[in-house]
Amino acid sequence: MSKRNFDILKVAMDTLGARIRTARKAKGWTLDALASKCGLSTGFLSQVERDLTTLSIVSLSAICHALNVPIETMVSSSSPFGEAPSAVTRADQQLHIQIGGSPISYRYLTGQLPDVPVEELLIAEFPPGCDQQNSSHEGQELGYVLRGSLVLTVQGEQISLNTGDSYRVEASQSHGYHTSESEGANVLMAVTQRFIEIPPQTPRPRGGKEPS
Repeated sequence: MSKRNFDILKVAMDTLGARIRTARKAKGWTLDALASKCGLSTGFLSQVERDLTTLSIVSLSAICHALNVPIETMVSSSSPFGEAPSAVTRADQQLHIQIGGSPISYRYLTGQLPDVPVEELLIAEFPPGCDQQNSSHEGQELGYVLRGSLVLTVQGEQISLNTGDSYRVEASQSHGYHTSESEGANVLMAVTQRFIEIPPQTPRPRGGKEPS
């Protein structure tokens, strides 16, 4: 990782400290042992594990390197030691970082993803009262709620999503969407395998006029 000054603006500390502690204990290390391997003080690490302080990306990188756990896995909303068929990252749990003195900040909507390319990027517009169930298709589906709220159902489990929340679904699993009668939702979706067949458009004649 670059040695530029990376700063975490916000991170889900309620899970991060516990995950660091779990990974450390899985190796049978004391706090002193981890401190000696990552170059941070024992007192600081104790505060981190108890969620009493925040971490810079540099410090988090040093801890993850010592534990041999990728940063993406450590901050993921899903289990750090195993992949689930679906995962949700709440708006207030997304990792925000800023690189050096750049005015641009970046927000991580998902944790670690399988090594597969995104094939389509689209916005799904769910009207009020939408009730689509038992949908399935190949690949992974990632979504970010741009507006409104909806209920995502994955294999019978219902998950409420609001503006700013994001999710990942193993799309071959049965899943569906439901919106209330009073409010719809717009969701930015990325899929790793095309599942919508777009009909060919009738070519326009020169001059841009529709054929008669």
